[in-house]
Amino acid sequence: MEILNIHIPFTEPVIIIAIVFLILLIGPVFFERIRIPSIVGLLLSGALIGPHGFNLVSPDLEFSLLGTIGLLYLMFLAGLEIDLLDFIENKSKSIFIGLLSFAVPFVMGYFVCHSYLGLSKNASWLIGAMLSSHTLISYPLLGRLGIVNKSIVTIIVGATIIADILALVAMELITNFAKDGFEIDSLLLLGLHFMLFSFVLFMVIPKLSRIFLGKYEGDLGVQYIFVLVILFLSALIALLLDIEPILGAFFCGLVLNRQIINNSPLYKRIEFIGNNLFIPFFLISIGILANFKVYFDRPSEIWLVFALIATALAGKYLAALIPKIVLKLSRSEGNLIFGLSVSRAASAIAIILIGFNMGIVSESILNSTVILILATCIVSSYVTQHAGRKILFKENDTFIGKTSVKQKFLVPVANPANMEYLFDFALLIKDNDHSIPIYPLTVFTQRNQVREKIDESQKTLQKLINSLHTEVIFETASRIDNNVTNGIVRAAEEVVATTIILGWNNRTMPFHILFGNVLDNLLEKTQRMVIVLKTPSSFREIRKIHLFCPENAQYENGFALWLQTFLILAQKLQLKLLINSTSEQTLEAINYFTQKNNVSKYFEIHDAFSKNNLKSTIKNSASELMIFVHSRKKAISHDRRYEHFMNNSINFNKRSNVLIVYPEQ
Repeated sequence: MEILNIHIPFTEPVIIIAIVFLILLIGPVFFERIRIPSIVGLLLSGALIGPHGFNLVSPDLEFSLLGTIGLLYLMFLAGLEIDLLDFIENKSKSIFIGLLSFAVPFVMGYFVCHSYLGLSKNASWLIGAMLSSHTLISYPLLGRLGIVNKSIVTIIVGATIIADILALVAMELITNFAKDGFEIDSLLLLGLHFMLFSFVLFMVIPKLSRIFLGKYEGDLGVQYIFVLVILFLSALIALLLDIEPILGAFFCGLVLNRQIINNSPLYKRIEFIGNNLFIPFFLISIGILANFKVYFDRPSEIWLVFALIATALAGKYLAALIPKIVLKLSRSEGNLIFGLSVSRAASAIAIILIGFNMGIVSESILNSTVILILATCIVSSYVTQHAGRKILFKENDTFIGKTSVKQKFLVPVANPANMEYLFDFALLIKDNDHSIPIYPLTVFTQRNQVREKIDESQKTLQKLINSLHTEVIFETASRIDNNVTNGIVRAAEEVVATTIILGWNNRTMPFHILFGNVLDNLLEKTQRMVIVLKTPSSFREIRKIHLFCPENAQYENGFALWLQTFLILAQKLQLKLLINSTSEQTLEAINYFTQKNNVSKYFEIHDAFSKNNLKSTIKNSASELMIFVHSRKKAISHDRRYEHFMNNSINFNKRSNVLIVYPEQ
């Protein structure tokens, strides 16, 4: 067909790209208005413009390339966003759900295809493997709802790993058996490939990424390209080792999880580009493969589609119902398991395509699989969105955001050497409410040429803030006062700050000498929480957080505030807080707090022991962060022996990162 000397389907890349971007702009908005999830809208849009719709676009190499990038990006994001602490804590549940999600559809698929549809054993087993796999098509919906860090979501993502690995291994065994019969050499070779794959992904890439991202910290362009290189290299390594590339992409996200801090500027750019460009291209490419016309030409084949869709839905529903009953999950959580696991995409079409090329399954099965993918993705989108909203509105299992006190950080700056560390730390302990700014403050005590000094200070601060590439607002301020302490106190009163963050960059001078008068005056004149920070290393290097608190710390007014603050830090660094105290009562109070707010996975509470034993738990390393909860001199938790222990620990561990917290009074 030809219109205005332009052939249809379009072959001009500019026209194809213009059509796709028009769909990305208008499609989701239109379909949301008629209450169809945007993911379903993109799939249907792909079907409309594809060769079996209006035939505007053909599934050529270029479009297939973009679709492949989107799929790998989708799996990478799923691995990147997983809460590792939650995954480790709930690994048994993930294994249980993953085994069911594989086994139930696998067995059901075989019996339906062999007994009801009359297909061969090899074809029936292969279709069972296809039905047992699933792709997290609806995962971006959870990101928009803001519940990707929920325990149930992490459990389901972990279960996806188990189910997909088993499905792909089953495919490998079935195809090998159909081709050569049962050969032990093929199994051993597959195991060797997985061992080599694991070594590269879990040993080499993390070290390489830590060095590179640390060296180019702040250069988002270079960091983002590096992440893409690592992503596609991981997929390529998997491909070369006869492992499905989507597993390479997923595990790449998993190993970079702690290198790319959640909600950091790099993380947000990875997420933004994926959700708005690459992943939509993948969804449209899946829709393009759908062919509804064949069922008008051969109506009898529609029963094959109905049988496969019914088996696919029933298998995954039963696999979600069993853990809901056994693990005593809520109805919404059970529905979320079904919603996320019911959709098939790349792994399903890959399994059937391999079987088709080998002559195990027919063209009818291949076409029915494409319709199955579209149908299950539509069901997945509806169920996931509905269940996700139900879980979102049930807020009794979350702590963040419930406090009535809004975080406001005042950050006095003087030394250019530690400004970046101070701002990084403020961003790490800040919640996700971007409407409340961080307040950098410069105090001048000399009035000579003060205007020039203020202008110079503002330029330095603004340059540093711009380099952070963050959505958080920074409202810089300058004050002229008789002394630094008065300037800080007055500024804290003006902005109603909840926390004052001070920097300490001197490694040689002891803490109590360096900060003696200034800090004492500040603590005497303000009742707000004060945090003193010493960071000889980047926060990305931290692998262990030790938190020490004195006896009676639970009786201070700011007890809940500092616990909430460091909970946010632990969540963003994906690390546990190792809680140490000499008081059983203090540990019990912290434990009660974590249990009540359902955040105990971020806390590891040790038994009470002496200060001498505490010293042996700390290593003099840049990968260690020591947090000391101290107190003002007249406070109920003040203890001179604890202060002596803190000073000795800091002086002994000069390479470690240190935070000293003076709770709100």
